[in-house]
Amino acid sequence: MIIKFSKIRLSIIFLIAIFFPLVQKQWLNLYLFDINNFTIYKLLYYLSGIIVPILVIINSLNKFTYYKFNYHNKNNSNDANGKLLFLITLIVLSTLSILVSHYIFINLNIFLDLFIDNNEYLVQLDNIYIFFVVIIAAFLILEKTKFLIKKITLLNFFIFSIISWYSQINNLFLDDIVLFNIFKFGNVNFINITLLLAIETVFYLWSYISYGSYLSDWNVPKPYKNDVLSIFYIFIVYFLIILYYSILFK
Repeated sequence: MIIKFSKIRLSIIFLIAIFFPLVQKQWLNLYLFDINNFTIYKLLYYLSGIIVPILVIINSLNKFTYYKFNYHNKNNSNDANGKLLFLITLIVLSTLSILVSHYIFINLNIFLDLFIDNNEYLVQLDNIYIFFVVIIAAFLILEKTKFLIKKITLLNFFIFSIISWYSQINNLFLDDIVLFNIFKFGNVNFINITLLLAIETVFYLWSYISYGSYLSDWNVPKPYKNDVLSIFYIFIVYFLIILYYSILFK
């Protein structure tokens, strides 16, 4: 399957990434002129934080979820099967399930830290993490639940974006939050988009491997060149989203 983006769609995404953050900054400046009173600019600035996340979700559901690949002849010498296919499947499936699990746990960690502030819950999250990864992997194997995991991931992205947006407006600093005592947040919006980009990319690979009867036949044909190049569209779109946040919070 070739992920197709018309020049008009890409141009619209580019214009949003470049000019919409400038509009948001202008709304913020107008609101700050009269900060003690409620103004339409305050409302516009507060609500504007959900526009880009919603557009990202709509685009992902329309373009990066329900893949239909072109027919491939099977049983060629270049097909992946046997031990090679087992290794590829294990790497892609485990990577995707770990990424999704980390992404959800980051959001839970932020929520608990901001609104509950109870370390006991964080310890409990650590204890169920491996179990959660296994459950996600099992859901990804099945066709219907695979799409459910993708939708949960996008919902997690939306919640992550809203928490980040309104935390920054209200000067609640997420930079000090530590995930599993491994690393600290730098730019939370960058982390949010980068994790979603990684999940989108690996989800595309998993969609190809698990497409149709490939796994049940234990034979995955070598992808066409266009199938591989389609990943670049994913990178282009999310690069523009990263550009948007870079301009907005510059």
